[in-house]
Formats: sequence, C-alpha cells, structure tokens
Amino acid sequence: MKKLLLLVLIVTSFTFSSCSKEEGYGGLATIKGKVFGKDVNSNGNLVGEGYVGGFKVYISKHGNSASFDDVDSSYDGTFQFEFLYEGTYDIWVFGDCDSCAWDQVYVLRTVEITSKKQTVEVEDLVITF
Repeated sequence: MKKLLLLVLIVTSFTFSSCSKEEGYGGLATIKGKVFGKDVNSNGNLVGEGYVGGFKVYISKHGNSASFDDVDSSYDGTFQFEFLYEGTYDIWVFGDCDSCAWDQVYVLRTVEITSKKQTVEVEDLVITF
C-alpha cells in the first residue's frame, strides 16, 4: 500500500510540474505587428515614411538579450511569430540611420501572452533610416 501511495505521489508531482511551460515555441499563441519607417536625409529632414519590408525583427524571453528567433518584415511591414507559449516576450528591430544626429539603435516592445490561443498585436515599431 505504501509503495502504491508513493507511486501516485511521484506521478502526480511529475504531471503538475510538466504543465508549466517556459516562454518559447511549442504553444498556440501568436505575436504580430508592423515595422513603420521614416526616411530622414542627412539634414534631418523627413523625406518619406510608411510601412517597410526587409527589416529583421527579433524575439526573446523578456529580459534576455539573446534572441531565439527572427523574421524579416514583409513588403507591407508586417511580421509574425507563431506557436508561442504563455509568457512575457521582448520584440525588437534595429533602425538604420547613419546620418541621424540622434542615437536610435533599436526599438523594443515588451509583450505578454496570457492565454494559450491568444493573438497579440504589437504597437508599430517605428524606425528611422
């Protein structure tokens, strides 16, 4: 009887401990958004703006500087990360403005997924180039 009780306790503890998933791939949630670009000339004047493609967007666990994936924004600026677990993520993109007088290095958004099948839309990532 004691062996059976011990076995039930061990199986139960493994079952409940395996239910908690860390951030990353394997779930059913999605994070999506758009990259918006501002074209600035060497005088600092805005010469064009709109949604831009071809910019690499990165994702990581919140607070971790190492990304676990990246995607290129599409021609209309859209990007999407699918099959994520619940948790907190950082999404970022680097700007590309060599002639800008200000120090824009990257744009970072922190996103929280709170349910299994949730789709979270990130506020536009606005960059200069």
